[in-house]
Amino acid sequence: MNIWLVHPFAGGPGLGRHYRPFWLADAWGKMGHRVVVVSAAFHHLHRQPRVPGPQRINDIDFWFLDTPRYGSGSLGRLRNNLSFGPAFGSAAAAIAAQFGKPDLMIASSPHLFFISVAQQVARRFDARFWLEVRDLWPESIIALGMTPAWHPLMKVLGWKERSAYRAADRVICLLAGAEPHMRARGLPAGRFMWIPNGVSDGEIQSALTIDNLRHPLTDRINLLKQQGRRVVLYAGGMGPPNAVEAILDAAAILGKSNSEIRFVMVGSGTSRAALEQRAVALGNVEFHDEVDRSVVHGMLHASDCAVVAFHKNALYHHGISPNKLFDYCLFAPRSVIACEERALAGLQDLVTARCAPDDADALAASLRAALDGPARPRGDRVAAAQRYSYSTLAAQYLAEPRDPVEVWPLRHRIAR
Repeated sequence: MNIWLVHPFAGGPGLGRHYRPFWLADAWGKMGHRVVVVSAAFHHLHRQPRVPGPQRINDIDFWFLDTPRYGSGSLGRLRNNLSFGPAFGSAAAAIAAQFGKPDLMIASSPHLFFISVAQQVARRFDARFWLEVRDLWPESIIALGMTPAWHPLMKVLGWKERSAYRAADRVICLLAGAEPHMRARGLPAGRFMWIPNGVSDGEIQSALTIDNLRHPLTDRINLLKQQGRRVVLYAGGMGPPNAVEAILDAAAILGKSNSEIRFVMVGSGTSRAALEQRAVALGNVEFHDEVDRSVVHGMLHASDCAVVAFHKNALYHHGISPNKLFDYCLFAPRSVIACEERALAGLQDLVTARCAPDDADALAASLRAALDGPARPRGDRVAAAQRYSYSTLAAQYLAEPRDPVEVWPLRHRIAR
């Protein structure tokens, strides 16, 4: 089967974040399918711009569309997003000539502005059209307070959202509880499938030999531990949607009662400067710049516990699926998450402990209890992560509801 996976911000080796399209393409290729990932030649997550046209990256075929560059301003990014759909429509014939006409078109939605074009291209080639929903637009933007509901752009996104649900032959969503939201906006019954994020099969194998990884940051963690410290690691984004300030507040509490606990914060984002300022008086917190995934994995393995926090927000009632949760499970000996119980539906086996969101005392207590308890055996963590390997998820992705694939009983168990 020929599969076109269209994702404006697709990542991968040498590209940057959003590895999911790369790993799915790799798994489908090993299943015997021919896959091309269509993405933008420039976007804000790229490590460097790409030359428009076909490229092969680590045995995965990409086609990069010529999109305008932009800086930090939102208008430039919007212009880039708006240009992606027309660029894809114009390039579709050339992509088909290079890789064959699609049997299945999958549009993955870090934004919605290209979905209608992807659907039109799919119909032109008589291909099935599936929609992959990463975040709920425009609800995510509104619920996180980034744009008011009355804004004209939100009205446009709401219309595009409803149109996409009606047009798709199947909707794959990373959020376990999103089906009622989608059904209320026009998604026909029987078209929803939950497929969360996961981990690559290669990373599962590397978890068994991660002890040999050396890097200045892993050396730093090992030095702290030699000094009698217990290291709690946060690795990820530092922007408004990430409740990193709750972690810092928990660090302040633990700094008074458990001086041996040290917090190591790794990542980047628009809130990082403010977060560093918030932590300036804390002697048990240190910040480091974003590093490659393999280094993060080594840091997780070297640490005593990993932590992630979410704000209390109705948005997360639909579920969560942060990449870091799967990495934490696979590589960290313990992991603690601050979120509402329903947000973690279907993913409870990934974490050591959960506590209430926006409650620094509860998070501090959970971290203290996790550190006082035993480490989760590596075999148990690897077994849990294997349920979310991309080879498994890729097979579930293409399965029909009647097929005996694990995703279906898991989905029905959540619904109950």
